[in-house]
Amino acid sequence: MKSFVSCPFVHRAFVLCTSFAALSLILSSCLNEFLTVEPLADITTEGYWQSESDVRAELNAGYAHIKNAYKTGFLYWTEARSDNFLGNVTGGSPVQNITLNKLHSNIGACNWNNWYNLISVSNYAIHFIPTMNGKVDEYRLNHLLSEAYFLRAFAYFNLYRIWGDVPLVTEPVLRKSDVTKPGKTDKNKIFELVVSDLRKADSLVDVTVNEIFIYSPAALYALTTDVAMWEKDYEKAVNFSDKLFALGKHTLIGVDFADVCRDATTADNIWTLKWNYTTDGENNICSTLANSANPLVPTFEIFQKWFAWEREFSARDMRRVATIDSSKYKTFTTKHVMALPNSTQCWKWSPGEHKPQTEYQECYIPMYRLADIILLRAEALNRLGRMEEAVTEMNKVRVRAGLPEKELAYYAGDTDKLEEDIWQERQFELYAEGRRWFDLMRTGRVEKVMNHYFEGYISKYGGAGAYRLFEEEWQLYWPVHQDILNENENLHQTGAY
Repeated sequence: MKSFVSCPFVHRAFVLCTSFAALSLILSSCLNEFLTVEPLADITTEGYWQSESDVRAELNAGYAHIKNAYKTGFLYWTEARSDNFLGNVTGGSPVQNITLNKLHSNIGACNWNNWYNLISVSNYAIHFIPTMNGKVDEYRLNHLLSEAYFLRAFAYFNLYRIWGDVPLVTEPVLRKSDVTKPGKTDKNKIFELVVSDLRKADSLVDVTVNEIFIYSPAALYALTTDVAMWEKDYEKAVNFSDKLFALGKHTLIGVDFADVCRDATTADNIWTLKWNYTTDGENNICSTLANSANPLVPTFEIFQKWFAWEREFSARDMRRVATIDSSKYKTFTTKHVMALPNSTQCWKWSPGEHKPQTEYQECYIPMYRLADIILLRAEALNRLGRMEEAVTEMNKVRVRAGLPEKELAYYAGDTDKLEEDIWQERQFELYAEGRRWFDLMRTGRVEKVMNHYFEGYISKYGGAGAYRLFEEEWQLYWPVHQDILNENENLHQTGAY
């Protein structure tokens, strides 16, 4: 489908060459002005796509869009909607609205532009890379094409999880006649493209490549395992986690949990988003969570749950010590929602010490870690009735956390009990890394967990009536930003937003 989702979504090509720089200025204008642009193919085929460095520069632009997307909404799309964090009253709107399920279409994170910019980068690469036969080594060309499919799959996977039904754009804009205003496509079709793109990426990937800050076979197998769990294809999840393990490049052994975000280049880290203040701006994910006046604070509930977890096993979970500044809760008693503890912090990026906000400007972001995939694999094995293997996988994460191993006999064949423990391990292990809300969605637990959280924890600490319960499926998804609806009359708002 060759189309224009909305005016800002056009791929701006970044300043990759002189002609692309000029095009960047033209395409950043509004839709009507775009209609006067000469066909893009005249520029791209003659002046670009001639070497591997051309393709590399184009794909690198995609990572810039990922960073922009994460700056815009990562914490809001993921952690803020879960029971991990609460919006501080000093943070004001929209933070508390998001944490209490009161979304509206004027929140900045409702804008999906950055994901479509990434899709545009991918679409151009997927279109032009096959035309470069003879110009670049075949194996390198195949791997670059694999990366393009991976990046498009990653973009649509996030759109699928955040908005559900979204426009489906799979071709670059090459001529004026390609410009349209697409409506939404059913989310199941979006997911089908994700699966198809990952299948193509797997058929083209060079398994000898070893990268951490950009695409690698390990990143591909991690994403495919994640997607397979959303498919509920547990055999596929196990198979792709097998392929990840077979690379032999990642392990939890000898990796200090305190380093997985602070360093983010450990043997546990599979794909890390590198950050540079000069080119990327402030990394407000880290500074928001660690700032003394942060708008998002760890809930008192997660603190209580973690201590109960430790008492059950008579052992300190080193993840808690490296994740939450629990000293802030020691004197706290009532009215948590309306009077949050001062300077409550998630210090996963600087375990054990408080730093000035400026020191968080270049912290790296873990995109996928081995511990994440191990726990997904444990969940899949349990679903397949392979409980002993599932317990073994879960124990790999527990041992690194300083907790005793669980015995298979402890579960007495109760797969539901084991699954609950795996889910709990995921909440603690991956706290603040953008997994909790998506885990609740993927496993169908949003209504059960979040409504209990609202009616129990939130009401108890002074927030009675401040929340909106989850009652219908559309509430799982974000509204479309009003500006986007104004630009494209073929789009409609999500649910009753």
